[in-house]
Amino acid sequence: MKIASRHAAIWRTILCLSILLFPSSRARGAGPDNNIEWNGISHIDWQDRRPLCPVSNESFAVLFQSYRNDLTAARLFLNDDGPTSWIAASVVAQRGPYDVWEAQVPATNADTISYWLELTDGSDIDYLSVSGMLESTPVDGGWRLDFVTLRHAPFGATLCTGGAVFRVWAPGATACYVRGAFNGWGLTSPMARAGEDFIARVAGAAAGQEYKYFFNPGGIWKPDARARAFNSGNNMNSIIVNPFGYTWQVDDFATPPRDEMIIYQLHIGEFAGRNDPLGAAPHPSRYVDVAARVGHLVELGINAVMLNPVTEFPGDLSAGYNPVTAWAPEWAYGSADNFKYLVDELHRNGIAVILDIVWNHFSFNDNYLWYYDGTQFYFDDPAIETPWGSQADFDRAGVRDYLLQSALHWLEEYRIDGFRMDATSYMTLQGSGWSLMQEFNNLVDRRFASAVVIAEQLPDDSWITRPTGLGGAGFDCQYFDWFTDTIRGEIFDAAAGDPEIWRIRDIINGGGAYLSGSSVLNYFELHDEAWPSSGGQRAVKIIDTTYPHDDVYARGRTKLAQGIVALAPGVPAILMGTEWLEDTDFGTALENRIDWAKKITYSDIFAYYSNLYTLRADPAFRAGASHTVHHLNESGNVIGFRRYDGVSSFVVLANFSNATHTDYRIGVPQGGSWYEALNSQNPTYGGSGPVNGGNLATEPVAYDGYVQSLVIDLPAMGLVVLKAGNLPTGVARDELPAAACLEPPYPNPFNPAVTMRFNLAEAGHATLRVYDVSGRLVRTLVNARLAAGRHEARWNGVGERGETVSSGVYFCRLAGPGITKTQRIVLIR
Repeated sequence: MKIASRHAAIWRTILCLSILLFPSSRARGAGPDNNIEWNGISHIDWQDRRPLCPVSNESFAVLFQSYRNDLTAARLFLNDDGPTSWIAASVVAQRGPYDVWEAQVPATNADTISYWLELTDGSDIDYLSVSGMLESTPVDGGWRLDFVTLRHAPFGATLCTGGAVFRVWAPGATACYVRGAFNGWGLTSPMARAGEDFIARVAGAAAGQEYKYFFNPGGIWKPDARARAFNSGNNMNSIIVNPFGYTWQVDDFATPPRDEMIIYQLHIGEFAGRNDPLGAAPHPSRYVDVAARVGHLVELGINAVMLNPVTEFPGDLSAGYNPVTAWAPEWAYGSADNFKYLVDELHRNGIAVILDIVWNHFSFNDNYLWYYDGTQFYFDDPAIETPWGSQADFDRAGVRDYLLQSALHWLEEYRIDGFRMDATSYMTLQGSGWSLMQEFNNLVDRRFASAVVIAEQLPDDSWITRPTGLGGAGFDCQYFDWFTDTIRGEIFDAAAGDPEIWRIRDIINGGGAYLSGSSVLNYFELHDEAWPSSGGQRAVKIIDTTYPHDDVYARGRTKLAQGIVALAPGVPAILMGTEWLEDTDFGTALENRIDWAKKITYSDIFAYYSNLYTLRADPAFRAGASHTVHHLNESGNVIGFRRYDGVSSFVVLANFSNATHTDYRIGVPQGGSWYEALNSQNPTYGGSGPVNGGNLATEPVAYDGYVQSLVIDLPAMGLVVLKAGNLPTGVARDELPAAACLEPPYPNPFNPAVTMRFNLAEAGHATLRVYDVSGRLVRTLVNARLAAGRHEARWNGVGERGETVSSGVYFCRLAGPGITKTQRIVLIR
């Protein structure tokens, strides 16, 4: 029989009664309107006290969240073991769409205290307590702190005044000790039983010290199930970590809307070090090595990275899909603070972090949760198996807490911006797996409204992205398996000259409600497609089987496929190395590192992807922006579709055939001038053309359902993007595809100064910053709200602190309404 919900009160507080039907509208009613937005209120007791575990009757702060400007007042009701009082709360910070409130609870002489919160929005007064949001005064007693038993302590090792408090879930043990560097690994720190848990406060325990739990009967040594770090090289000893030890440099990062994301899948261990212009890096490469190379992602135009799993796994080399914990970052990549530094550097450069999490199974080997205290409670007995390992017992409340609270841990302590959940189809091997995914998504929506949660759902299932209030699992986005299978099939069929273009039309049109627009992740290849262990290899090797796998077909067809991925409705994603025609298959061995020499060898390919993603930043190409497939030429293997918003209008043409079509007619939705904004077969991008230069005038010839049409040349295996309007004066085609643009700097190379001119299509806040090759900020030239139109800035080779910078390569990056663009500049002293 399954254990009843041991921590149901915690999750009722978070989930309450207001399940969100439509997450996109979650904050629309926030404001002083005499109506408290319940779905924006949260207080998570084990995360929202400072210190996290108050001891010895000390004073502590209570934090909670509401939507920005939603509350006009708030206060905390304190029951001090009899005497009661009210403590005013005030806003102390903003985080995303939330206000963060704080109330300071004074020191007490009582052994136990409790509290709940009163919230006010004008005439509306509601309450938040351990049982959730309420319209009347709570009668549930509120959150309770017991300074004798310390049952309010979080699980794991929590630093406190004078030492640390340890708490572990071990329902089958009769006795437990915490043993570590702080007590000579002896038996001098017995833990007290508290329900199914053991708790101990150990004086003198400090950050960085190693420890383990020792259970009786059986004399079983185990790492902490919720350790924040491990020493994998020393028998998986757990390490005490100060969660507030890292000093964050970026406090105001705003996650890009899912509609605007361009996602880059990155494996930490295989990213750096091979023919690397920044020098050697150990294998596997580390968090700090990736952080030093963020400038590459800026130059490419990426605004979100999706990291392969970084939770601790056996050994040092893994793709991450054999986890032994849901809590600690992989030690071979660096410390917990090193990982925070990576997140900080990505945020400083405008890049969101999506973390791949594996909840559907645990590792076959080194699974220390197996018979954790001598009894089997993290897993069913017999275990429910997946192809990759045993599945945890989702029916058991403590297991659900372990997983759900780990999600909050990554969002809170590491400030990540979302998750990719692995193999969600296997999450339903147990009946409770579906409700676990719903609870997970409701939890994230409530506490971190801007976070993005992606499901690796294979095959497609619209119920995965359907809101939980309609019975769905509530994910924001899911892998679009139909899209991937189809575009790969037709690209490879093009070698025989017989692709079925109507299939491309169907995937561009999407799979209907909850399987189109920003609800789907489009990709041509990610790690599984390029991983021999999963039966894959890089697409360039499939297309051109002879080394170096870079013939005209490998170049042409991959650029064509990735262009459709980027410009069709949906959220686009690419695998690291794609941007320079990488032929090294995905894997975890030394030889699987991506080859940075190819960034120079295939600089023309890199230029294509950089300009493609600049073009993708136009609002007309947002994941959910309007589209129409208006041109389908099955015999000529050509498809054309329109992307548009209220300002921009584009026509995208894809020629899957091996023949160039000259004097090719295409219908367009408006008369006047158009110009070629991008051509994947431009010689600039390693193609052989032809290109369509200058302004292209429409003709009053009805075609494709429109009264106006154009005649162009359409290159073999080519993607051509046409934009309505005149080619911007003095702007090179294919470098500046949108009305908003950053012109090539002049002079370049330069000494002593360089001028950067740019155009904004609409008024708004813009930044123009200079970075070095490692992605570190050198100088901010513009950081202001600007009018629409032409602007310029000048850089004299001086850094932020007035220092003279050295000769070398730098990047100037413009970010403003409808544009994120980077240009390379060279300073010669």
